[in-house]
Amino acid sequence: MGDYEIGRGVLEIDLGVLTTNIKVARSLISAETCIMAVVKADAYGHGILEVSKAAARTGVEWFGVATADEGATLRKGGITQPILIMSPIIGPGIKGIVTNGLTATVFSLDIARKLSDAGGGRVHIKIDTGMNRIGFRVNDKKAVEVTCREILEISKMPNIVIEGIFSHFASSESDPSFTAEQFQRFEAVCRKLEDMDINIPIKHISNSGGVLCHPEYNLDMVRLGVLMYGLSPCSTIRGAEKLAKMGVLPALSLKASVGQVKSVEAGESVGYGRKYVADRPMEVVTIPLGYADGISRQLSGKGKVLINGVLCPFIGNVCMDQLMVDATGANARNGDEVTFIGNGISAEQVADWQGSINYEVATSLSLRIQRNSKYN
Repeated sequence: MGDYEIGRGVLEIDLGVLTTNIKVARSLISAETCIMAVVKADAYGHGILEVSKAAARTGVEWFGVATADEGATLRKGGITQPILIMSPIIGPGIKGIVTNGLTATVFSLDIARKLSDAGGGRVHIKIDTGMNRIGFRVNDKKAVEVTCREILEISKMPNIVIEGIFSHFASSESDPSFTAEQFQRFEAVCRKLEDMDINIPIKHISNSGGVLCHPEYNLDMVRLGVLMYGLSPCSTIRGAEKLAKMGVLPALSLKASVGQVKSVEAGESVGYGRKYVADRPMEVVTIPLGYADGISRQLSGKGKVLINGVLCPFIGNVCMDQLMVDATGANARNGDEVTFIGNGISAEQVADWQGSINYEVATSLSLRIQRNSKYN
């Protein structure tokens, strides 16, 4: 873990691994296709500035964030590349977009007018091809006609430059049929706009799953999110194993320290609600991380950590700031290293234990856990 004490807990981010992952992704796309590094949600819990600076050094052409505040953080940190705000613009966010020279996602006339009135800038048009999240609807011919007329109106608004148009695959890693359907809808809109002499230079639809499974849909740019961090787009242990064979590895590990070791007799209960009762004498280790640190309460009775090479199961309910494990046979002592993610325990495995996805595991880790980013 490096030349520092772990303390309550440490997230170590290997920026060397992260840049290798970007290079592997780059090898999967054509030289004409740009990469957008998606660094929203504190770079999926990996640290937005450190990750963005490392990604910039690899030559990524764009950055993607969710909010104007995230974009402002990048600008203040010295990121000069174009930054796309991919979520809806709400209230004061419009001013931040204009002030920091960010690129807005537009999916309605109302948003475009507000942005134009505020001083405008470059925008990317969002098309809803079946995700049913945000975007101009294009579910039938009539919707396509209405959408294209509104995009034409936007193109004539003062201070607005339509630089890009994009959509988002719903299941590129698992449903090739629906992915193809989404791409066809997107292409139909782009063709219609070109027939109307609206030529938009940057077209993008492919995400991490698309990069891995559908290179034919890469277009002018791909959005590299979870893959950049070495996490599987399908959030399965098998998916993580496939990535490892390609040289794509997790950039994040999470470790903590043993807080206390105690001997518990058979029949004694452990934790809130007395949900766990020891069926034999055991060594119980308390670890000073809990659900306020992002260790999901859903891991109660399901999760495991590694102590001295021994997998130790969670016992009792995960508490706000602490949790307990059965460390019988681990010969644990106060201060010993505890691995939550890393050394064979993947974010995909943790997600499986808690009934979630690796995205949530990574992004839920609290900022009160110490971060340590370095090139190993």
